[in-house]
Amino acid sequence: MTRAASIDVGALIEGQKFGRFQIGLMFWICTFMFVEGYDMQVVGYAAPAIIKAWHSDKAAFGAVFGAGLGGFMLGATVLGDFGDRFGRKRMIVAGSLLFGLFTLASAWADGLTSLLVLRTIAGIGLGGSIPNAIALVTEYAPARERATRVGIMFVGYTVGAAAGGVIAAQLIPGWGWPSVFVVGGVLPIAIGLVSIVVLPESVRFLMVKRGRTDLVLGLLRRIRPDLAIRDNASLAIEDANKDGLPVAQLFADSRASMTALLWLAYAANMVSLHFLTSWLPTVVAETGVPLAHAVLATALLQGGGAVGSVVVGRLLDRIGTLGIVAAFLVAVPCVAALGHVGTNEMPLMALVIVAGFCIIGGQAGINALAGTLYPTYMRSTGTGWAFGVGRVGSIIGPVIGGQLLAFGLPLGLLFAAASAPVLISASALFFLGRLAILRNRVAGMAAQSTAMPSPLYPTPEGHRP
Repeated sequence: MTRAASIDVGALIEGQKFGRFQIGLMFWICTFMFVEGYDMQVVGYAAPAIIKAWHSDKAAFGAVFGAGLGGFMLGATVLGDFGDRFGRKRMIVAGSLLFGLFTLASAWADGLTSLLVLRTIAGIGLGGSIPNAIALVTEYAPARERATRVGIMFVGYTVGAAAGGVIAAQLIPGWGWPSVFVVGGVLPIAIGLVSIVVLPESVRFLMVKRGRTDLVLGLLRRIRPDLAIRDNASLAIEDANKDGLPVAQLFADSRASMTALLWLAYAANMVSLHFLTSWLPTVVAETGVPLAHAVLATALLQGGGAVGSVVVGRLLDRIGTLGIVAAFLVAVPCVAALGHVGTNEMPLMALVIVAGFCIIGGQAGINALAGTLYPTYMRSTGTGWAFGVGRVGSIIGPVIGGQLLAFGLPLGLLFAAASAPVLISASALFFLGRLAILRNRVAGMAAQSTAMPSPLYPTPEGHRP
């Protein structure tokens, strides 16, 4: 039998249109991220009722908040490697079931110790699944739209986190605090089971790590229904595959500086983000703004971030890391100015929206950058470790804020301090982009840029009008 001409899998993905397959993939990933966002914030919404029911000390409950973040950090760093070994889909499903089961079990927790352990294990599932979701979306998207699609999926996360407050407000008065954990457990278990059937494995992973051309052919027909792909078609892909410890590969082949700068950008921005989300309502309320309006300010921060996730992602696709750098440079004076508006609510809310747009939107951009920076064989590992290191910033951000408040700093200095890590993140991303240009020049990679435009500084071939 005569074999058909060889098909370049990467080029076929690059030429796809946003059709039924792509809509289905984004729908399920956004649904998955919605549930993840809910579960990540569920303890915060249930905490007042739990503290009252158990007569617990508020300070002691802080360890429970940290447990979820600590578990997330552990899952992102350890289980990201599993995604590169066993597949994106398997880790998304496994992570969903893990955090679903242990979130559900939290409804029967009888003390702080048991709740802390359960939230830690649930956090491991969360941390292991999100980097693989980023990798899956990235590997099915054409280079010109990768960051935009990752930004869209994080809108689902932000909306899920915000919706958790509405759901908790409806459930807790009638059903008690365990009800929010029941919902937070049942939903991801259901999503995980459905994902076994509806979620595709990454085509790039199947080609590079498994050589499963039989499965790839079926997926390619779904991605490109406009093409007639024969059963005996020969498939090829340019992505490399290397053996060895994936974590070590993050620092191999001249990637050490790139990885270090990415981690610095991640951690620094998370310090500012969690500084604001943790202390903004308290600090604003102490200036004389009504508490309800102070809480609204935090909601507006998240709302601005949801819009910013898409816009900054699009900028990353269009002009590279300069899009994130620009967003962070706008955020710095906006955050610093929060300490000078006093009780004047209109400029306060406007500054909060812009700060959320730039900081949360920029964070989504960094998430997308991590998903595009590394090759297929180590993408989940690279994304997972960036997430894990970034969580260090999310843990120390609220601690730094608490210490600065304890020192009694004036609001102007307090918010100036909150803006400083954003400037550090912008600087790290700027140098990361310059490093990418230098590497491309030295390695002579210009000829390859048409097939794989740089996520850092797109070439003219990768730029779309």
